[in-house]
Amino acid sequence: MKTSTISSISIQNALRHTVSSSQGQLMKAERESTTGKYDDIGVALGAKTTRSLDLNGELLRLQNLKDTNSVVTQRLSASQEALTNMSQNGQTILNALVALSGNVDQTSLTTSKNTITSAFTAFTGAANTSLNGEYLFSGINTDVKPLNDYFDPAGSPAKTAFNSALTSFLGAQVPPLASASSMSAAQMSDFIDNTLTPMYSGASWNTDWSQATNQNVTSRINRNELVETSANANSSGIRNMALATVISTELLSLNLATDVRQAAASKATAAVGQAISGLDQERGKLGLSEARVKNANDSLAAQKDIITTHLSDLEGVDGFEASTRVQNLKALVEASYSLTARIQQLSLVNYLK
Repeated sequence: MKTSTISSISIQNALRHTVSSSQGQLMKAERESTTGKYDDIGVALGAKTTRSLDLNGELLRLQNLKDTNSVVTQRLSASQEALTNMSQNGQTILNALVALSGNVDQTSLTTSKNTITSAFTAFTGAANTSLNGEYLFSGINTDVKPLNDYFDPAGSPAKTAFNSALTSFLGAQVPPLASASSMSAAQMSDFIDNTLTPMYSGASWNTDWSQATNQNVTSRINRNELVETSANANSSGIRNMALATVISTELLSLNLATDVRQAAASKATAAVGQAISGLDQERGKLGLSEARVKNANDSLAAQKDIITTHLSDLEGVDGFEASTRVQNLKALVEASYSLTARIQQLSLVNYLK
C-alpha cells in the first residue's frame, strides 16, 4: 500500500487568502451598512456614475447657497435692528423738538440740546454697526466706517463745513450780520433752505459726512435670483436726520428771537419727520429682502430633498442585506481563524506515540 504525502501548508495558504479576502469584503460591507451607500460608486453604477457625480455636485452647490443665505440673513437681521435703533433715536430727537416748541428758557434749551446730541451720537453708532468685520451701512465699501461723528472732540469735516457756511452767509447779508443771533426769521429760513440743506443732498455729503457708496451689497440667494442685502449711509433718512441734528444743536440753542427760533424749529421738525419716514422705508426694503431669502431657502430645501431622494435610489444599498452580509462575513472570518488555529496545532508527533 502506498501513502501519498500530505502537507498542511497549502491548507494554511488557502485559509490565509480567505481571511484576507473576507476582511476586505467585511470592511466594505461595514462602510456600506453605516453610510447606506455603495462603497465603490464607480464599480456599482458603471455608466450611471456620471449621473451620480452631477447630482452630488448640484447638491453641494445648493448647500453652498444655503450657507451663503445664512450669512445674508444675519446681515439683514443686524441691519434691521440697527435701523430700528436709529428710528427710535430719531423719535427721541423729534420729542425733544416738540417739547422745545415756544420754550425760550435757557435751561430747557440746554437740556434739549444735550438730549438731541446724545440721541444723535447713538444714531451715529448704530449707523456704524459692523458684523463679522464688515460695516452694514457702507454699501459695497464694507471695510470703511460709513458715517463721521459730527461731535468728535477732535473736530469733524461736517462741523467745519457748517461753521464756514454760516460765516459766509452772515458776511453776505446787507448789512453783514455779526452773529446768527441777529438773523431774522426770513434770513434763518433762507440759510437753512438755500445754504445748509444743499450740503446734505449733494456731493458735500460724501465729502463731509459719509464714506459709504450708493451701491448696496447684492447677494445671489438662488440659482437665478439676486437681491440687495444691505443699506447705506447715503439714504435720505440718514441725511435728513443729520440735517435736523445740526439745525437743532447749532441754531436752536442760540439767543434767537421767538419767531426766528420757531422758523428753525419748524425746519428741524420737518427734517426729522422725513428722516424717520426714510428709515422706515429702508426697513421695509430690507424686510422684503428677508422674505425673499426665506422663500429662496424653502426652495433650496425642497430641491435638496428631491436630489437627496434621487441619490438615495441611485447610490443606496439595502440596509438589511448589507447588515446580513456583515454578519455572514464576520462568521466566515471567525471560522477561518478557528480552522487556521486547529491546523497549526497538527503535529506528526501526535501520531508517533
